[in-house]
Amino acid sequence: MGAAVFVGGGLGSLLRYAVSRLCLLYYPGFPAGTLIANLLGCFLIGVASVYFIDRAAAGSPQREFILVGFLGGLTTFSSFGFESYALIVQKRWLDLALYLAGNLGLGMGLLLLGRQVLNR
Repeated sequence: MGAAVFVGGGLGSLLRYAVSRLCLLYYPGFPAGTLIANLLGCFLIGVASVYFIDRAAAGSPQREFILVGFLGGLTTFSSFGFESYALIVQKRWLDLALYLAGNLGLGMGLLLLGRQVLNR
């Protein structure tokens, strides 16, 4: 299962990198790439958790590939912390508030929405 986590993590990281690079073209100076990657990851982990945890596929290699590897590589909490700190240092309070609210508030909302996708 370690290989599944390794490959999934690499693919998730590549997607996060691509999203971040694309966002830099449209939102230079604002960490939109991390925000979008975290929001997408929250939604996808909501969907995947229903399938892999609630529906008893808990020990499968696919669970490790998606939940631990891919979504672990895609979501970026360490980047979130660093970028929040950078906004504090730059005294960009409105950007910090938007960034925190987006990652935390919208992220939790999308996780719940993602769970509803397969829980109907």
